[in-house]
Amino acid sequence: MNRIKHIKHHEINFEKWDNTILSSVYPLVFAQSFYLNATCPQWDALIIGDYESIFPLTYNTKLGITYLYQPSFTPQLGVYGKVTLEIEQLFFDYVNEHYKLIEIELNASNCLQSKFHNPKTTFTIDYKTGYKFNQNTKRNISKALEHQLAFIQIPYNEVLPLSEKHLNPFLYKDLHLSKHSIHLFNELLNAAITHKSLYSFKVIDEKNNLQAIAHFISNGKHTVYLKGINFDKEISLGSMHLLNSSAIKFFEDKCDVFDFGGGSKESLANFYKGFGALALAYSTLKINKLPWLIKLLKK
Repeated sequence: MNRIKHIKHHEINFEKWDNTILSSVYPLVFAQSFYLNATCPQWDALIIGDYESIFPLTYNTKLGITYLYQPSFTPQLGVYGKVTLEIEQLFFDYVNEHYKLIEIELNASNCLQSKFHNPKTTFTIDYKTGYKFNQNTKRNISKALEHQLAFIQIPYNEVLPLSEKHLNPFLYKDLHLSKHSIHLFNELLNAAITHKSLYSFKVIDEKNNLQAIAHFISNGKHTVYLKGINFDKEISLGSMHLLNSSAIKFFEDKCDVFDFGGGSKESLANFYKGFGALALAYSTLKINKLPWLIKLLKK
């Protein structure tokens, strides 16, 4: 009989946890322990059996209420390992019983549906089935090469200074992320460097001026585009097309799936499709059973 155990953070066997993540249908880096430890340091776990089916509890407490939330930079959590509708229902019933507010994302192997589930999309390239750049993408890559732009991997000792100088202001001013979220982002970069899972690239022009920078995290099966920015928006040299196309080729023999980590906005979806990426649907889970006054305060 399947029985759920709630394991506190300090009791989690991270080796068993990660083995289950990496043997899942979707072995996503987001759910690995080093990633969660960076973006939600206090997370707990729901476990069935000897880590046969697992579910991260990314929780926080406010106004005396403990709730589940989706940590920054951390999509697609939910059930990993052995996943069946019966097992999903068990986890759903548990969190629905124990938390009055739930706003999390589930991974693409989770198929349970209810009035609390809503669709979301990311765009991925499955290297086994191949990919093809469209004509617009090819034109922009050619433009970048004509302007003698170059794609370069950034050594670890240069990653954080470059990122803090060039990417952090974009996260704060343009994406309007909080200082706390940006702190978590830097913690994630550090954790990925320690775990030897971070790959950072830049595009420079012939005068060595920075035109684009981006970070990727990979576990040898799943690679995700984390965050990036280009600085040639006004003159449009094609730096981001060169960066992403080169990264896709870089990871081709290093993982199974390249994940753009989003795509709900039409403009981004079209950009990702230009590289041959296909839509991958997954679900969000949102339940709000808070008293009406607290709902009002939350708004």
